[in-house]
Amino acid sequence: MTIKPFPRYSASLRLAACTAWPVFCALYLTAHAVPSLAAPAAALADAPVAAPTGVAAAFAQLGNGRMAIRNVSLADLGMRDPVALHAPDARQELYLPVPVNVPISNATFQFDGTFLHADGGRTTMLLSLDGAPVLARALTQPQGDAAASVGVDGAARPSGFVRVGLGWSSVINDNVCADQTAIGNVLRIGPTSRLTYSFDPAAIKDLRTAWSALPQTPVVMTGARGVAAPAFDAGWRAEAQLQREGKTPVTRAWPVAGDTVDLSGVTVPDALRAVPAFAALATGGLHKLASPAEAGALVALAPHAGFAPDVIVADDHLRDSLKTELDALRAEVGAAAGGASSSTAAAFDAWRTRSIGPIAEPLAAGEVRLAHLAGQVAIVVGDNDGVAVLARAWRAIDVSDRLVVHQIDRTQNADVDAISLSALGGQPRTLNVLGRATWDANFDLGTVSGNGKLPSSIVLDVSAMPTLNGAGQTAAIYFNDVLIGAQLLNTNGKPQRITAHVPHYALASNNLLHVVFERQPEGGCQARSEGQPIAVLPTSKLQLDKADLEDNFAGMAARFATNATLIVPSAYLDDTTLSLARVARLANAAGIVPSRTTLSVAPNGEAVAPKDPFLAADVAVKGETSHAMLSQDRMTLTDASGKTLADVSGLKNLALIDVVRADGAAGIVYRATGETAPVLPASMQLTPGDVAVVDASGVAKRFDTLHPGEVLQLDNGVSWFAQNGWRWGIPAALVALFLVLLLAASIARRRHRNKT
Repeated sequence: MTIKPFPRYSASLRLAACTAWPVFCALYLTAHAVPSLAAPAAALADAPVAAPTGVAAAFAQLGNGRMAIRNVSLADLGMRDPVALHAPDARQELYLPVPVNVPISNATFQFDGTFLHADGGRTTMLLSLDGAPVLARALTQPQGDAAASVGVDGAARPSGFVRVGLGWSSVINDNVCADQTAIGNVLRIGPTSRLTYSFDPAAIKDLRTAWSALPQTPVVMTGARGVAAPAFDAGWRAEAQLQREGKTPVTRAWPVAGDTVDLSGVTVPDALRAVPAFAALATGGLHKLASPAEAGALVALAPHAGFAPDVIVADDHLRDSLKTELDALRAEVGAAAGGASSSTAAAFDAWRTRSIGPIAEPLAAGEVRLAHLAGQVAIVVGDNDGVAVLARAWRAIDVSDRLVVHQIDRTQNADVDAISLSALGGQPRTLNVLGRATWDANFDLGTVSGNGKLPSSIVLDVSAMPTLNGAGQTAAIYFNDVLIGAQLLNTNGKPQRITAHVPHYALASNNLLHVVFERQPEGGCQARSEGQPIAVLPTSKLQLDKADLEDNFAGMAARFATNATLIVPSAYLDDTTLSLARVARLANAAGIVPSRTTLSVAPNGEAVAPKDPFLAADVAVKGETSHAMLSQDRMTLTDASGKTLADVSGLKNLALIDVVRADGAAGIVYRATGETAPVLPASMQLTPGDVAVVDASGVAKRFDTLHPGEVLQLDNGVSWFAQNGWRWGIPAALVALFLVLLLAASIARRRHRNKT
């Protein structure tokens, strides 16, 4: 086909022809290379796919494709000491958290462990992931390193955990009639064992998933170092909730001009370096923000060491600061863009709406929402109701990126006689008991107590399968490492109830119920079995009963379950980076339930007169009577009779926590010694006792001034006669027998008299 030129047509007509018949036009231009037509045609072809360039393009792509990286070790989860697996057979399961229902990538489990093989025979280590064996090793050396690294598949996990199983087997003699005991064949699991993975924050669409994706050390960010009471109230509740679930939150204030920030990990796109505020952040290291625009640029480049919020307590101060910073940054961006300022400004505004809008827009009362910064997911809260819906009891319904709480029940389990153990984390399930298996439940005392009631007994319903050789199986119940009951199981497959009384001295603000099932080793010349199943049934429960509450830490935790007043000085509101974590850790250690607690701010230097059970931090209390007194660096401690137990001065970096009375109201008072208050550990527990001296490691010394030097009376829920029967039972029995004999003799004499 020959294409002839059409020079008599104008350029506009030729352009119209190209628009109508692009294929024909392309052939014509190829054959005749008409310059005046080639350029417009090329422009038309490229126009639909034109992309922004320079600063505008940088804002359009800011944060896209950035992956969040997590590194979770066993030490982070509270397993700070090595775990030993002993011969002949031992099993251990580890649950490492991942975001719920979110695919992960580049996931690796690093097992750090060592072994001892002193007793000979064959030893085998087996590692499994989510129940599937993935690695087996025969360890033959006398001792050595058992470290291994295995890949983890990226499938989304509805449970929110990667389940790691470790098995250890030792066979001394292939003839199983021989004794297989080998104390020198041991596998040790190191606390540095860890799961490393990454995920796409854009895949997180709801609050429940966002909470599961929080790091082990989440950043709680307030609008400034000094905040108003509502923001402080929401902040300590958020941190207390995080701590209750094993996190170690840190508090940061929103960055403003004049702050010195760490620029480690800050990556400034080349196009944005044309903007002075971004160029100033490209130097790395420690940097003092010179202007609001630089503070806005720091926010735009999140996440990094200087700005990576996980929970944002939003208030008017934060919103005003954010508006000032981003308005200043927008002005610099427009100036740097020059002639393309309109398109650049549009790209900046689109980024601002997309990433900053959920933070900058005012929250409704009770609202909590999700924000996606550049590669960072943050939960935005503003008041107590918004924090309350994030609690474990309500989190199942947090399946939206925005919730508004109009009303929420704050008195759950406040007046019941029993609570199912499944509601306390002890899920009904079947355990395969080879030699030993464990079952746990964990709960806060404040969440199960109320109206003067305390846990009185554990009711455990189980059923056990018969063993092949009739060997016995036992169940031992531990409450906070105190053995409170044990029983030989009926191995007939039928339900069996085990009841164990919970003594008051074993109670703590956070309680661990630990059940150990053990099976007697099989005898005879037969193959080693794979274990026998024992089921923990859903009817298992925690029984509650009325109790006389003493003025000690356990008694206060029970009082706090109904209602409490948290009293802080106004100075605490001036520096949230120091005070929020302290208040949250004190509240958890004392057993305060955040949803049933009212915050009260006392003017600096003024004493308060609380009416309800209270926790007062660095606040003077009117009418206070206690057994511990603290003045500057001097502590005086007396018992109930007024006898001095200790009088010590020169104390530093310590704090005193004691139970007091203030005009009839019972409460706990916290006071620090010296100029520097200790940083309390998140896992601190106060019970038992009524006075505790604490430092950065936890409770340094605990006192019980109510019963100094006394042996605790038995508290086993039985009658007085049962407790004291060893004293009076034998004499009473002899007297009863004597009376019976007298009665029998009298009857015999009467019958003999009647016969005669």
